[in-house]
Amino acid sequence: PAAMAALLAMNLTACGSGRDSARSSAKTEKDGVQEVTFWHVLSGAQGEAFQKVIDTYNETRGKEVGIRVNPVYQGYEITDKLELAYQTKDTANAPDITWPLTSVIPTMMDMDWTVSVERYLDDPDSEITKNTFYPSMQRACTYNGEMVGIPVANSTILLYYNEDALKEAGLNGAPVTFDDLADYTAALTKKDESGSVTVYGLETQVKRYQLVNFCVSQNPNCFFGDHEGGRAGNMTKVTIKEDGTLKKFLEQWQKINETGGLKYILDKNKEAEEFAQGVCAMNFISSSKLSTVESLVDGSFNWNVAPIPKVSESDTSGASIGGSCLMMIDRGDQDRLKAAWDVIEYFSSPEAQYIFSTGTGYIPVNVETENLPEMKKFYEENPRFKIALEQMKNSSPNAQEPLDPVRNDMDTAITDAMLQFCEGKLDVESAVDQIVNSCNNLLDEYYEANN
Repeated sequence: PAAMAALLAMNLTACGSGRDSARSSAKTEKDGVQEVTFWHVLSGAQGEAFQKVIDTYNETRGKEVGIRVNPVYQGYEITDKLELAYQTKDTANAPDITWPLTSVIPTMMDMDWTVSVERYLDDPDSEITKNTFYPSMQRACTYNGEMVGIPVANSTILLYYNEDALKEAGLNGAPVTFDDLADYTAALTKKDESGSVTVYGLETQVKRYQLVNFCVSQNPNCFFGDHEGGRAGNMTKVTIKEDGTLKKFLEQWQKINETGGLKYILDKNKEAEEFAQGVCAMNFISSSKLSTVESLVDGSFNWNVAPIPKVSESDTSGASIGGSCLMMIDRGDQDRLKAAWDVIEYFSSPEAQYIFSTGTGYIPVNVETENLPEMKKFYEENPRFKIALEQMKNSSPNAQEPLDPVRNDMDTAITDAMLQFCEGKLDVESAVDQIVNSCNNLLDEYYEANN
């Protein structure tokens, strides 16, 4: 490990050579070091991996060119905190780099201090270009025809499954379609003598992100909302009723629910724990939880992951990528912006992404990372981690979360409707109407209130 760390430090330092004269202008006259404030959202083991990348930068490339990163944990209220700083014109306490969800890009771009990274990527001297990143990641960060952010902390939903439970039930391999998923759910569900479920075949509470995946995975022309899900203009309505994807999903989900083996109510953020505890035999969980699940299971049973099953056999799109992006804030100092871009270039390098990806479970954003010898070795020793990467590469770049301005309210509306559907209070047609009408009403209210 020590030798590997030394090698990576050498590689990362090498990434900074050749542009020292361009970076020298980022230094302040006061002390010769330009500070870059970097707001982030990671804690725990993931936060440690992020800190390792930043420490390596500060000790190598940053020291060489006179830039030092100051990481500041802000949690997932990060965009709310940034909006507050913007509204109060508090540039002194604003970041140079921030870490919003890609789904809030429209909100970020409404603030005139947010800098689109497109012109930096197009700079002939830039170490990174759009093609540094996978097509799905490029599109995730694209708004009104511009790539405005840099992909980071990206993941896909995977189907986690208990291999021992499948073997006991006489099942080989993971389900490929929702029809298979219904059969597996029934076969894997266990009940006691009173008929109470002791092990659920499948656990998943369908919220906004899950519903997006199951709709856009059906075909590349499903964008969930108009104007290509908000990427070609403001998203003013959801389109999952008119393209038929919502109805098709609900019809198939109803089959799974009718097995009696679907646990459709979940304690907040307990997917990994309940899978590891044997509450369920299968669960849809983010690929970013791979290390967490591995730690929680701790060898108590054999488990694996697979791409999300197709809603229908004929589906052609694939899973939606989810996650965040890095965006730059103009605080009125061009030297700070130059320094911030240097940090982003470094953070996006194959070697930095190796450290970050293997330490977090997130998909590496740089297309060259998977070709590094150390990354190939990691995938050989940890094949589950490569499933998310391959799923993303095999999916259409159009399979994306919508860029809607009412993300949280829409999540609540979808969650409530899906609970009523699974409880039998709404049939398929009623659930379609309730989801679509509530989402569209929220969008209408937002635009009415915000001109």
